[in-house]
Amino acid sequence: MCTLPKRQRARYDVIEKFRLPVLKKSRKNTYVYFYVLDPDSVLNGEPKLVRIRHRFNHIKQPRERQAAARRFCEDVTQKLLAGWNPLIDQTGNMSFKGFDAVLEEYSKYIEKAHADNAIRKDSLVDYISRINILKAYNSQLPQSILYVYQLDRPFIERFLDYVYIQRNAKPITRNNYLSWLRNLCGYLKGRGYLNTDPTEGIRRLREGQKERKPLAASAMKRLKEYLKGTDPHYLLACMVHYYTLLRPKEMSYVRLKDINLKEQTIFVSGEVSKNHADAKVTLPAVVIRQMLDLGTFNHPGAYYLFGSGFLPSAERASEKIYRDRWAKVRKACGFPSSYKFYSLKDTGVTDVIEKVGLVVAKDQARHSDISITSVYTRKEQLRAQPELKNYEGQL
Repeated sequence: MCTLPKRQRARYDVIEKFRLPVLKKSRKNTYVYFYVLDPDSVLNGEPKLVRIRHRFNHIKQPRERQAAARRFCEDVTQKLLAGWNPLIDQTGNMSFKGFDAVLEEYSKYIEKAHADNAIRKDSLVDYISRINILKAYNSQLPQSILYVYQLDRPFIERFLDYVYIQRNAKPITRNNYLSWLRNLCGYLKGRGYLNTDPTEGIRRLREGQKERKPLAASAMKRLKEYLKGTDPHYLLACMVHYYTLLRPKEMSYVRLKDINLKEQTIFVSGEVSKNHADAKVTLPAVVIRQMLDLGTFNHPGAYYLFGSGFLPSAERASEKIYRDRWAKVRKACGFPSSYKFYSLKDTGVTDVIEKVGLVVAKDQARHSDISITSVYTRKEQLRAQPELKNYEGQL
């Protein structure tokens, strides 16, 4: 035998992956044999090992023959320990590609998609974070996944339980992980790594009502009075959010040159908008008057509307500043935790529906379908259609 480690088993559950090489020599024959897992047998549900033998009789000199066999033995041992399987290489079966290697490939794919503006930056950050959490979870398991074919429904169910229970996530977070896993499995299935989608049949958890709520009329009045005396520039940011229905990220990219006072519009570039489409939103006169009172347009057109301190600036500020300032304002005004900065947009949509109509609210919010806008309709806004009150049909 070769002077290497004794026979070794690398297991996933009860599946033996290989047996280390053994050197056999006699006066006439010198050969090395080892065992590897038959990939087809695994997919058929009956895992078994296959013996592979390599002869060295073609080398005439005994000393050279023995040396070549030992070198071969050492090389095969290192490759087996690293996950190599010659039968997988021969069949080209994609199901046996390394799980971590496939996740790395998927990471590069979504990074390229972001570079091509196919997905947003925050989506990229979320996906990479979830990949890292999935890798960390797998690495701490007693029997971790080695090959991509082992990504099955029981593993995914356990991972979702880990996210929901061990990481103390809310139902919506657990459901977002499920949506991402469906995206991942769709990618793997489309490229031949999986034959079926293991996320099929896994149910979403009931999320309940959103924690975020629109502001009551009294709260809107309190907010205006407080900011008018303490922070009129942040008041302007709140007004832009409420009246134009721009999202915080979109607001952070608005430059003064994007504002057309004659048209009363703000241009939103498709590079930063959620639906990746260029658009214009209406800018009501009440917001323009606030801008003029603050001297907003006394700055160059290339300046961002909201920089540090919510003043026009040559440097773009992160959208995080709106939420950070809101936390202090909410405390000062005595608002509940369900009143968030984004609640101003929710309030804006419901108020536009009330005063102008559902279709106008849909266009200003740039929703893809009116059914999305109708979700913001307050219960008291649901009324009978006057045209139908005296309607008589054919019955």
